[in-house]
Amino acid sequence: MGAPVGGCLRQEEAKEEDQVTKLYEDVETCGLYGFVTLIQYAIGDGPITLHEVWKRPVGETLDLIEWMCKHTVVGFNLVFDWWHLCKCYTIFRLCPRNWIPEEHIDEIALKEAEAQDGPCVKPVGALDLLLHSRKGPMQSLMAREDIRIRRVPTALAYALAEELEHRIEFDGIYFAKRSAKNAPRWNVFDRKKTDGELDKVFKDVVLRFAPAGGLKFLAEYVLKVKPKYHYEDIEPATRPKELGYAPTALATSTPSAGWAVYKMDPKRKEPKLVGHAWPAVIKEHIDHWHTRPDAREYAQDDITYTRDLDKHFGYPAPDDNDSILACMVASVRWHGFKIDIPGIKALMAKAREIVAASPINCNKPPQVRWYLGECMDATEMMFIEETTRKAKLEAIAKWIITEEEECSKCEGKGCLRCGGTGTLKPGRHPAAIRAAELLTIKIAGKEIELYTKLLRAGKLHASFNVIGTLSSRMSGADGLNAHGIKHTVDVRRMFPLAWDGMELSIGDFDSFEVTIADAVCQDPDLHADLLSGLKIHGIFGSLMYPDMTYDEICATKNTEDDRYTKGKQGFFASILYGGTFQTLMRKLGVEEKNAKSAIEKLLSKYKLVKAWRDRVFKAFCSMVQIDGKQVVWHEPADFCETFFGFRRYFTLENKVCKALFDLAHKPPKEWKDCRVKVVRRDRVQLAYGAVSSALFGAAFGIQAASMRAAANHEIQSPGAEITKKVQRKVWDLQPVGVHPWHVAPLQVHDEIAAVTTPEMTESVAQCVNENVASFRPQVPLISMGWKKRVANWGEK
Repeated sequence: MGAPVGGCLRQEEAKEEDQVTKLYEDVETCGLYGFVTLIQYAIGDGPITLHEVWKRPVGETLDLIEWMCKHTVVGFNLVFDWWHLCKCYTIFRLCPRNWIPEEHIDEIALKEAEAQDGPCVKPVGALDLLLHSRKGPMQSLMAREDIRIRRVPTALAYALAEELEHRIEFDGIYFAKRSAKNAPRWNVFDRKKTDGELDKVFKDVVLRFAPAGGLKFLAEYVLKVKPKYHYEDIEPATRPKELGYAPTALATSTPSAGWAVYKMDPKRKEPKLVGHAWPAVIKEHIDHWHTRPDAREYAQDDITYTRDLDKHFGYPAPDDNDSILACMVASVRWHGFKIDIPGIKALMAKAREIVAASPINCNKPPQVRWYLGECMDATEMMFIEETTRKAKLEAIAKWIITEEEECSKCEGKGCLRCGGTGTLKPGRHPAAIRAAELLTIKIAGKEIELYTKLLRAGKLHASFNVIGTLSSRMSGADGLNAHGIKHTVDVRRMFPLAWDGMELSIGDFDSFEVTIADAVCQDPDLHADLLSGLKIHGIFGSLMYPDMTYDEICATKNTEDDRYTKGKQGFFASILYGGTFQTLMRKLGVEEKNAKSAIEKLLSKYKLVKAWRDRVFKAFCSMVQIDGKQVVWHEPADFCETFFGFRRYFTLENKVCKALFDLAHKPPKEWKDCRVKVVRRDRVQLAYGAVSSALFGAAFGIQAASMRAAANHEIQSPGAEITKKVQRKVWDLQPVGVHPWHVAPLQVHDEIAAVTTPEMTESVAQCVNENVASFRPQVPLISMGWKKRVANWGEK
């Protein structure tokens, strides 16, 4: 297969030296995180080879992976494939070259932890067709929220579900992951009242998507070729028990236990066997891919369909940022980052104390409703009627009483809400105090989950979906979301990140979304204020709280009553991301008159910001109600596009919205024969009228979400693209092929960290500064504070 890649070449140099060809590749594995069993590959249109990792000598597999690094690897989900190739290579390099791996299963498994400290494995080029598909209309196959039509009269709920089933046609790929493929897509669900009892008058009608974006499904969808086999048709009978955040067999079991995995049975109070780690089941997988003709044909088809998709997409240019980063995420994730284990144990002990002192079980919505309900009147309780999720608690925690008022729960007689006085005094709402308490407990619970995972792994194995959102931002994956790690210094300092002999540098874009908004809106007054050093969050805060000056608002930053941060939250929510004055009232407790005035004054001050908002909202405003009565339809835009050209498609949302509008506008005549009356939103309606109201409500909800998403996309997507490019340029400093680590980047939100050799620290700093500056023609005010040689993530 040839020798390992020689020298210390970077991406561009390697491509100049050798004629780089496309290598179509895929892998079959024992579980998601166990071990690769089969490597399939082909050069261009050449023959397809199936390399049986466990039946060939170790040296052959090492040579194969080194040879693969000399090519532009073309795959479908390279984050997965390349991670397994990195793992396989770094483990096998610790073994004698003449070993036949299936004769040394336990010995190989015990080398996983040591192998993580091995070299970097990096291809000269990459093209990920999964990521390419997410840049066009097929991004609709990414995970999406349910469509829920709320409070439909029970008398017509099932008729509505059946009507929608026949009225709206969807391609089967949007539901391919459902266990019951032919079951109805629209379903009727029970509702519960705020007291937890079943609502017999109303139901919810819900559409739950289960899209399949896998290679075989996508091939069938776009190539119109029905695959002979899907994985479920040929998969091995036994799957290993495994952990994505702790991807070693020893993290789940031991050889002395026969690699058995046990879980505590809560009823019997004793361990229960739930499966085995990968070393105990891999022999079955080895034999499966060696002997089963249908499985081997399935594996060959992976390469056939990958090549066909490449052709279908018009042979996209390789080495786009996303594809390169897919291989980077894989390589860096396998190595892992250093954590402060004693410090994390101490933080976990504190978090456990907080959870232990909880007055209720915060994971039980009825208990949360009861606890908050003691401090809420009937109208306020409607706010948590549908859900008690974290976002709701965060909103309630910001409720404020602005002036003394009679308690509406007890009508002045005295209750827990008003402390027995019959009146509420200005200050924090009683429910806000309890909501904040519950949030602290829920956050502590999540911290315990995170710390438990980190301690089990002994490292931070940060995994990401490179295009994890419809705006192209990365998202956390494989059981541990690095984006969700608490931002406080006491937590972040538990992540030194750099391993022995390396250094950590880290940076964060300055006012990133505001500088992008400045570039998008091109408002001269906003630009002038930002250049002068004024903080837009302080300006908007002084408008939300007119009794305070700009300087007074800025002075509250990082204090208990942080109105500067509230100004920031309000600006993003109501100005950039499509909220209304009600958003400020609900989320930040701003008085109605001040909420309305703040938005009006800011948009009057920055007229081109208003023009941008109006343009976006008009493009996606499919329905308008005239004089509070008739609702008319206007065809909305199919997509929005950033100044970098990345599109966010709304085809599916528009299709559903139009169908709901049509049905609400003209329901079936027979529905009018149902003379059942219901009270919906304090209004008495006949059942068919209530159905129309519910349909319009759902349609307007979809429209509002699309409008917000479009505005969000034009700001957040450029941020994602910029951050990815800078990260990719840092990664380009790592030599291609198999080499010691020079740089190991990590991106969390708008932050970029880089673990480097001491010799590379200055080069990385220069690379970051130059590439951030390269965006100034599009984003004039862009900047990043880059710190070199810091002790941990908390020093950012």
